[in-house]
Amino acid sequence: MNRQRPLTHLVHELLALALQPGDRAVDATAGNGHDTLHLAQQVSPGGCVYAFDVQHRALDATAGKLYAAGLRDNVNLCRTGHQDMLQRIPAAWHGRVAAITFNLGYLPGGDKQITTAATSTLAALEQSLQLLQNGGVLSVLAYRGHPGGAQEADAVQRWLEEHADQLECQVYESPGPVLLYCTLHRPSA
Repeated sequence: MNRQRPLTHLVHELLALALQPGDRAVDATAGNGHDTLHLAQQVSPGGCVYAFDVQHRALDATAGKLYAAGLRDNVNLCRTGHQDMLQRIPAAWHGRVAAITFNLGYLPGGDKQITTAATSTLAALEQSLQLLQNGGVLSVLAYRGHPGGAQEADAVQRWLEEHADQLECQVYESPGPVLLYCTLHRPSA
């Protein structure tokens, strides 16, 4: 049987190719900490990660993974939504972030009534354009199976199409989530 590799694994493989020690990265949806830990591993030593989530449980799980790996000092955990990234990330980072990753949906093992939403996600994506460096990557893994998930994924895809002059994107489909992996190319001045 030919089994497709999970998109979560593909995201990590692609981010590993894009990041180097000393880089800056953002996990816009920390969740259970898998992506935050991966980003911290890729940018260490010398790099730093900001991770966002609205749920204490998510940030506690993320912190536990980071402590176990000896990487807690490399990560700033922010208990707020990703739409607040520009307010929480220092101005010195603006235009200097190598990668931003989103994992849209709900917290696995958590309250399925608490989900990401198109409005806040689109606001965060707009902010991502200000945070990313030229050549930086934007990864969006959108789960479509929960109420509102398909609409959010469609809204993200429309937003990416509207920004095709700046973002070169690859789309990876699966029966469940869709992965949108993009590279920022700022127009020459």
